[in-house]
Amino acid sequence: MNGISSDLSPPLNLAVAYTPLAFRPAFALLLQLDTRFADIVRKAREPMIAQIKLAWWRDAFGVEPTLRPKGEPLLQALGTCGDEISAVALEDLVSAWELLLGEGAWAPQDVEKHSRLRGGAIFGSYAQWTEHAFDMRALSQQWAVDWLRLEFPSQLNMLDAQPLSALPKSRKLRPLSILAMSVRNVSGPRLIAHALTGW
Repeated sequence: MNGISSDLSPPLNLAVAYTPLAFRPAFALLLQLDTRFADIVRKAREPMIAQIKLAWWRDAFGVEPTLRPKGEPLLQALGTCGDEISAVALEDLVSAWELLLGEGAWAPQDVEKHSRLRGGAIFGSYAQWTEHAFDMRALSQQWAVDWLRLEFPSQLNMLDAQPLSALPKSRKLRPLSILAMSVRNVSGPRLIAHALTGW
């Protein structure tokens, strides 16, 4: 399994391609789960139905792998990753997207908490796998908010853009800097150049 997936956007697949083989499947799966949850929120016509869907995922994550519902490829993939993706990361990812369900515009405090939980689940998990000391908090939260700004512009037009956080220069952390660059309004060639060089 190389982690490249038709479920992921080109920038996400580029980040996966630069991920070390040892945890590439787990990182790809985290991004696929995040994409699935984002789609649930994006397509929600009835917040209660979306809440039920996210609750189903939370319940599925909480049971023994052998007892998880059959027929869902992402759950099956989770079983093959062993314990690489922590239960806390899975819980935080679901909780992050639950915060954005409901009627009307998103409250700034919900967006802030969403970005902290989602950024920690994805960037924090990666940093833990690589045992890297780079502080991911500001970068991961900025990525999460800027991603929302691109994907849900009508919900975030009340939030001011924040100064850009510094990107990590380590080659090991290149997948995370690719994710961060991908929401900074850069062209495809510029993003590929960053992936190749780190600049």
